Amino acid sequence: MHEMVMHIHEQPCRIVLAITGGGVGAIEQLLKYGGGSATLLEATIPYSSKALDDLISRKPEKYASPMTVRTMAMAAYRRALSLTEDDELVRNKDLMGVAASCKLSAGSDEREGREHEIYVGIQSFDRTVVMSLRLGQGRSRQEEEYIATCMIIDSITRECGWDGQMLLNRLLDSDEFIEEREASASEEVAKMLSRPDSIMKRPDLKPDVVRLNLKDKEITDKPEIIFSGSFNPCHRNHILMAEQAFRKLGKNVHFEISVTNVDKPPIDFISLQERLNSLKAYKDRDFPGNIYLTVAPLFIQKAQIFENATFIIGADTANRLFKVRYYRNEDDMKNMLAEFREKNIHFLVFRRKDVELRIEPEISDLCEVVPLEDYEDNGISSTAIRKEMNIE
Repeated sequence: MHEMVMHIHEQPCRIVLAITGGGVGAIEQLLKYGGGSATLLEATIPYSSKALDDLISRKPEKYASPMTVRTMAMAAYRRALSLTEDDELVRNKDLMGVAASCKLSAGSDEREGREHEIYVGIQSFDRTVVMSLRLGQGRSRQEEEYIATCMIIDSITRECGWDGQMLLNRLLDSDEFIEEREASASEEVAKMLSRPDSIMKRPDLKPDVVRLNLKDKEITDKPEIIFSGSFNPCHRNHILMAEQAFRKLGKNVHFEISVTNVDKPPIDFISLQERLNSLKAYKDRDFPGNIYLTVAPLFIQKAQIFENATFIIGADTANRLFKVRYYRNEDDMKNMLAEFREKNIHFLVFRRKDVELRIEPEISDLCEVVPLEDYEDNGISSTAIRKEMNIE
């Protein structure tokens, strides 16, 4: 352990740690031998559910899961960017957000059959890594805590170029093994997330755009129909809407995903890969155009990128976009509508089952509403689809 920790400190990496549910001994190990200030920028222990909700700016579907730990790692990476934005000696490629989310032994009060799990996530400049370990029964809480600590140190050390033996090799039983997933991004995409929040959230920031080919052939047409969404995943209702827009307007439908959110950590690269794959499943259909990745979570920002375009939106989005209560004051909304008209932005609005849609007369020139019966919305949500597909 001592040798591995000192190896970490000898590397240029700078880390923000977020650990919950177990494994806090990793913080002690990074500090106990000296030299920790060379590596550790900050460590946080969001142990209560409210603290973890605040860290990732939402309530996760599961608190101990690969998806949650990846989101924690991205939040930690964003924090590392903010802590080093004025440090000229630190490169963005040296920064890492490291997270652990554990479900360990609860002692004698534990319910029968409860699984003991450790998840570790690492977010760096161009890579997302997540490791999952399901423990066997029979260990004490202290033993499981030590395994979680070793798994975190192993993960960091490997990212720092260690090629020696790992601590867990001598601790796990023969039927225990680590499952690992990773995804990388091109430098062009990685740079979109490498700016700290103080820059990313500036109102005058010109949104970054990366165009990806969805079809096997390149489509160079100017994007005139834009379907913006998270596509987590792209599902039946998305496709029905896109096909209807293609038939109605006679032009390719281009998909836009903002890798940043207004009030949540950005999309990690594993999640981004899954979303892109769910769109690419339809590449042989007639309607698709290109995929555009942006840092434009707001429609007023999207309008700066795609002038003279029609956006496909659902009823839920329309109700948020055109209601004064979602803005600081009525003038903010009026200014947004004026910007839409100046840039010749329109909206093709699709109804959804059980959602009341109200388009006020003063914005009727911006919107065309597609009747529900024209595309057979079945009311299913992306959350339900993720559960059905067991997406983590």
